[in-house]
Amino acid sequence: MYKSYNDKMENILPLIESESVDVILTDPPYLYLKNQKLDKQFDEELLFNEAKRILKRNGFIVLFGRGTSFYRWNTMLADLGFTFKEEVVWNKSHVTSPLMRLSRVHETVSIFTKGEGTINKVKIPYLEMKSHDLDSIITDIKRLKTTFKNTKSLDSVLVFLENNKIERDDYGKGGVTHNGVLKPNRCVSVMQSIEDGLVEKSIIRTDFSEPNNPRKGVTAEPKKPTGDRCTNVMQSVCFGLNEKSIIKQVRDHYSAIHPTQKPVRLLERLLALVLPKNVKQPIVLDPFAGSFSTGVASINMGCYPILIELDKEYYEKGVERIEKDTQQLQLF
Repeated sequence: MYKSYNDKMENILPLIESESVDVILTDPPYLYLKNQKLDKQFDEELLFNEAKRILKRNGFIVLFGRGTSFYRWNTMLADLGFTFKEEVVWNKSHVTSPLMRLSRVHETVSIFTKGEGTINKVKIPYLEMKSHDLDSIITDIKRLKTTFKNTKSLDSVLVFLENNKIERDDYGKGGVTHNGVLKPNRCVSVMQSIEDGLVEKSIIRTDFSEPNNPRKGVTAEPKKPTGDRCTNVMQSVCFGLNEKSIIKQVRDHYSAIHPTQKPVRLLERLLALVLPKNVKQPIVLDPFAGSFSTGVASINMGCYPILIELDKEYYEKGVERIEKDTQQLQLF
């Protein structure tokens, strides 16, 4: 399911077949830390020249970075003929170090293609996209509220979202049901169902209704916005939201085995933007594999990862991690 090397990337990259890799997703040493064993110099020219050779036509390189070295790498890729496609900001939510003069909560990612590759349009589940933005969810609920004459249920949802408190319905005398159990409002239960999902039913429908009165110039498809804000909100809940250039994803803080470990879900979302749609098992390369997060994300996305890590300690921990995750994946 994967291939790994405990070696310098300078020794392994020349061995990889030309135009055999679909995506390079990597987080090289940023080269600004002093006396740090992880921040080792590497052959930048070899890395990017080999990237150009081994990437398939229209393949992608997705690169984390910071500071002077990051801007230099972007320039080197451009000089080699790569086409810049997008810049993504990872919002880590929490500061890297409270001792820094400027609290840094982000890292930058650049996306280049060899040829004419195009970024995929990706939908992210509504609550995953907005889980860190309660105000936006409340705004959506208020927007939906305007479409109903009886707003009692939606008022309960707003109370729940704004105050983290469930407003009870009056089922019988004193707001108590016949068996003496208080029940939450049905609309609150709907919101919980959106988050947790619903139990499958014995009758499964696969048809979708087309929206009425679509906007001029927009095809009347179920996933297309109609121009009505309330309808757009409901479509976002049902079908997800377009991926954004700023991705908010909490760091793997307590479970991290590597100081610069990236969240697997973040890497999955980045891969979704660049993976080819017509390849059954795309090959993803990480020349600086670290904790093997790229490997785990690649396997989760149905890809075949090639992982290179110089440090023996992190290599062994990474292999242990990916083997454990692979075994768990095979159980399902």
